[in-house]
Amino acid sequence: MTKPMTDWTALNAGGGKGRLLDALEPLSSADKSAELTRYIEQQVAFIRRQGGADTDAGADRSFLAIGFDSLMSVELLYCLQRDLGRDIDPVALERETVDELAAGIVAEVWGQ
Repeated sequence: MTKPMTDWTALNAGGGKGRLLDALEPLSSADKSAELTRYIEQQVAFIRRQGGADTDAGADRSFLAIGFDSLMSVELLYCLQRDLGRDIDPVALERETVDELAAGIVAEVWGQ
């Protein structure tokens, strides 16, 4: 039986600071990275829809290829910081893909 996919965009409606961190904390490193990847994919899609765009934002596609601009990156950073309940180094957003960003954040937050 597969686990239902969490709708992380629900946090955008006042889900509470740090809820993502709480959800990821008990997971293994691989599961943290996979779930954080899903979170970032959903946030990217949400942010792009807010801007009127609708492009596939798969984890292996570059942010540049999907038309993610600097303002969208700032919004993503805000979401990450709010939902993780901690500061994230803005340099993390220089990663090319969602997969790379998720792996970098797992390393930064959990030292893994």
